[in-house]
Amino acid sequence: MIGEVVVIGDLKLRDGVQAEEYDRLGERMYGIVSGLPGFLSLKSFKADDGEELTVFRFASEEALEAWRTHPEHVETMKRGHAEFYSSGFLQICKVIREVGPFKHA
Repeated sequence: MIGEVVVIGDLKLRDGVQAEEYDRLGERMYGIVSGLPGFLSLKSFKADDGEELTVFRFASEEALEAWRTHPEHVETMKRGHAEFYSSGFLQICKVIREVGPFKHA
């Protein structure tokens, strides 16, 4: 969809992270974001070399901003940087052209 916002995240976990707590927080955050107007999807992909990317799709910049500034998400991001992540990046992209979907016989 033209104007859609795609966020690509590549966050590396620290060694020794408490996986149960990290997963619990992830489930809580998904519960919040998936209920926000304009949230479209979230998918994670893991490459053979171990790199894991997460792709978030939002209908608009306003929808992304609602998620970025959600009070519980803000607190969880702070905790993530302090306790869980060793490094990473986020790329925020706006769809300027779309081709497809395709169907082939």
